[in-house]
Amino acid sequence: MSGVAARPSTPNPEHVSATGRKGMISTSHPAASAAGQAVLRKGGSAVDAYIAAAAVQTVVEPTMTTLAGGLAVTVYDPQTRQSGLVAGMVGLPAGEPGNLDEKGHLSGRTVPVPGWVHGAHAAWKRWGRLSWAELFTDAVVAARDGFVADQLLWGWTFEYRMAAGRYQEGRDTWFPGGYQFRVGEVLRQPALAGTLEQLAEQGPEYFYEGDFAKRYVETARRHGGRITLDDMAAAAPVEMPALPALPTAGGYEIHTVGALYGVLLSLSSLIETDDLYTRMRIMQEAWAYGLDEIPDFFTDPTASIEDTLAAVSPEAAEKLVPRVLHGKPRPFDAMSMGTNAIVVVDERGQIAHGTHSSSSPAFGIGLMTDGVIMPRPATLFAAALMKVPVGWGTSLLAMRDGKPAWVGGSPAISAVENVFQNSVNVLHRGMTPAESVNQPMFGASIAPSKFPMVEASFGDTVLEDLERRGVGITRVSPWELEMGSCQGIAFGEDGTLHGVADPRRIGQALGH
Repeated sequence: MSGVAARPSTPNPEHVSATGRKGMISTSHPAASAAGQAVLRKGGSAVDAYIAAAAVQTVVEPTMTTLAGGLAVTVYDPQTRQSGLVAGMVGLPAGEPGNLDEKGHLSGRTVPVPGWVHGAHAAWKRWGRLSWAELFTDAVVAARDGFVADQLLWGWTFEYRMAAGRYQEGRDTWFPGGYQFRVGEVLRQPALAGTLEQLAEQGPEYFYEGDFAKRYVETARRHGGRITLDDMAAAAPVEMPALPALPTAGGYEIHTVGALYGVLLSLSSLIETDDLYTRMRIMQEAWAYGLDEIPDFFTDPTASIEDTLAAVSPEAAEKLVPRVLHGKPRPFDAMSMGTNAIVVVDERGQIAHGTHSSSSPAFGIGLMTDGVIMPRPATLFAAALMKVPVGWGTSLLAMRDGKPAWVGGSPAISAVENVFQNSVNVLHRGMTPAESVNQPMFGASIAPSKFPMVEASFGDTVLEDLERRGVGITRVSPWELEMGSCQGIAFGEDGTLHGVADPRRIGQALGH
């Protein structure tokens, strides 16, 4: 794998777009896509391929994801035509209130209870076809034998270098010979390879109750953390057997945990104007609506799921149209965390889509256990928390007339903006997925600014018009990483799968 796992330095058209008849996967790293495709070719399910690809990404994209982070996957069953969700979320230890001061933000108190492994294992138990151990073969090889470090990994590591090399295990891993690894260097992670091998052999018990759990807790507590073995043993996945399907004004039905997409796609259909200003205003008003007006049945004891669904219906979206057309621009905060998105379709029509993430700035505070980065989940602590609207999500499946039409997901602070724009391009504007990801994009803001990013490739005339109309913006270079990375698949009428990997993260779509 060490000879084939490098990302190209510039987008390769053969990686950006692919077609297939039996299966398709799209991820942000060619090595992860290759691992998922190999599983599909062996007869594995979409979920098997998703886990295999995600495991490789914990090795080759460690600034985005870690086994100690979180994982969520939404799965469409072609037999029932319903989608279910399985998630393993990071959580605070029982004895950690989360009220960190300046010193606390650089301590073991930031270490969470991991969710990735529980989420992956629960999804595999429900939808997997291959053995659990088979799903980690390529990840073990990548960690043990090494992979070619690319410019994106080097750049992220350089940006967060003060955390990456703060402690000895980080220095041994990311600073071999005393210097940060170089682009083109083969990067080996033997400790992580050992953890992956034990996880493949023993399953979640090793991670949450066995030797790894003991060392993870000891490392965190040695640095002031409050996590305990009881916290690790009490961890459990979240499962929603059947997600409600959300109708939209454009005639599509979407399957997603991100109910806000129902509002976004309906508004896009209801409003005839289709310029950049209007698309950004749709995003702003939907975000504000999710913050203030959509009832959250998870946290509000007076609300029900029916209340939430009614608030994202086409009829509810229609009432927001005047706000979009006549209201004033409404900037909003965004968050910062590393994430990977994956979409997969297998030969039987099962579809898996979602994200897995460190839920943290890269490398957390620099702590590692047996090669596993211990993240600092930004949204769990009061001092770092920004309010997230009800219905926030990172992926969706759009159905038309009972058949899949498009599935897309994205990482990064601009995940919702990315999925919204690419979904509108494919579903409403008639673009191919490859045409869509090559369009300039707008994204979220980067704190402390509240001005959304807009790629300068829109051109001065368009950007000056936005500013003239009162939309404060931050101009950024083309192909900005913080715009996210659309991993998507469109379903042709003839059964052809059209996969796409966003050139912003230089990944790969692979079909067969």
